[in-house]
Amino acid sequence: MDLKPILQQLRDQLVDLQLREIEEAAGLDAAMRSSRATPSIYLLPLSERGQRLDHTGVPDQIEYRLFGVLQVVDVMSPEGTVGVVDLACLRRRVKQALIGFVADASMGDPVLFVGGELVEFEGNGRLWWSDEFGFSGYYDRSNP
Repeated sequence: MDLKPILQQLRDQLVDLQLREIEEAAGLDAAMRSSRATPSIYLLPLSERGQRLDHTGVPDQIEYRLFGVLQVVDVMSPEGTVGVVDLACLRRRVKQALIGFVADASMGDPVLFVGGELVEFEGNGRLWWSDEFGFSGYYDRSNP
C-alpha cells in the first residue's frame, strides 16, 4: 500500500504543530521501539482487501485499504505541566487533514475515519493512541 500521498498530506497540514516526527512505520512494534520523541505521528499500513467487480471481469477489482495513524504524546511534561500538544488537539487536526482527502483522484475515493483506540499509556505519562482510516480504490493492472 502506497501511503506516501497520505504522509505528505499530514506533513503539509500539521506543519504548524511542530511535531517531532511524522513518519511511516512498518508496524506497531517498529514505531513504538523507534520513537523517543514526542509529540510524533507514525503512519502504519493495516490491511488491504480486494473485491471482484462482476460486471467488468476477473482482473478488475476494487480494493479497500485501511491504515493507522499512531499518535504519541506526553500527557505530562517533566515539570508536571500539561504536555505541549494534547491528544484531543492532535486527533482533531489529524482528522481535519485526512477526512475527505483523496490520495489519487483518478483511482480512489476520499479517506474516511473508521475508529480509534488507546494502544498504551506508560507510567511516565507517554500516551499512544491509534486512529484508523480507510479508503477504496480500483486496482490498476497497467500500473504495477
